[in-house]
Amino acid sequence: MAAAGRTLGAYLDSESSLAATAAVLGVHRNTVAQRVARIERLLGVSLSDPEQRLALQLACRAVQLGR
Repeated sequence: MAAAGRTLGAYLDSESSLAATAAVLGVHRNTVAQRVARIERLLGVSLSDPEQRLALQLACRAVQLGR
């Protein structure tokens, strides 16, 4: 799940841009799209919903601060 966490954090920090996230992670944007879809399925969320996206971004930041 570490790759998923990094992907989610980068995706949210990149304002939901697949291309920007791919550049940050050094992977193809299709890889990011697949990971984002998998994250949505696993968490049962929709990253197109601003409230859910904000909640996840806050959670990612909390995890980063806890490290």
